[in-house]
Amino acid sequence: MQAKIAAAGIVALLFPAFAGAQDAKEALQQKVAAFKESMARNQAALRQYSWTAHTEISLKGEVKKTTDDICRYGPDGKVQKTPVGAPAPPKEQPQGRGRRGGAMKERIVEKKTDEMQDYMERAVALIHNYVPPTPDRIQAAVQAGNVSAGPSGPDQVQLRFSNYLKPGDSLVLTLDPAAKTLRQVAVESYLDDQKDAVDLKVDFATLSDGPNYVAATTLNAPAKKIQVVTRNGNYQRTAQ
Repeated sequence: MQAKIAAAGIVALLFPAFAGAQDAKEALQQKVAAFKESMARNQAALRQYSWTAHTEISLKGEVKKTTDDICRYGPDGKVQKTPVGAPAPPKEQPQGRGRRGGAMKERIVEKKTDEMQDYMERAVALIHNYVPPTPDRIQAAVQAGNVSAGPSGPDQVQLRFSNYLKPGDSLVLTLDPAAKTLRQVAVESYLDDQKDAVDLKVDFATLSDGPNYVAATTLNAPAKKIQVVTRNGNYQRTAQ
């Protein structure tokens, strides 16, 4: 069972060289700053790459939409996406007596699709408050005692932050202490109330020449039976 630990314990687990060397609060502040700097360097390195993203949107377990995009960072630091391939051709309109019924069915499908898209946009906006995790919120959770820690497989440590953004939510970080890098982020949260649950899993990987990157994300909205899975790959250096 994971035990709740103080800031000093977290520092000892993640950065043993600092344990007992100085005041725990000061050590934590230094390590949070170092983590933030490391993330900034990693982000700067990733801006030298383009990659492909394959996304599948499923409803009730059935894939309803797939997209493929070429992604790269723009001058403003935001990811720019260029769709791959041509859009599907429009369906032929039914002839005769069934035409009116077919058009009505299409409008119903379009309305449901729009509602699903709006819902997922809200879910994605919520998730952006968790990923990437901010040093300020992490530090606030540590100081509030809302952190538990324990091993997670060989050579990995898992930190669970409860009440991270909302009452009853959680943010779980799986880290590689030796490399001081994220391996996985898991989020359990909700939109308007806890019945409207949203969860996210983000898996990280490392390119052969260094930068850490998001390899795959899985976003679930159980109340709507919606799942969005994105896989990133084919990273290539762009011309400088």
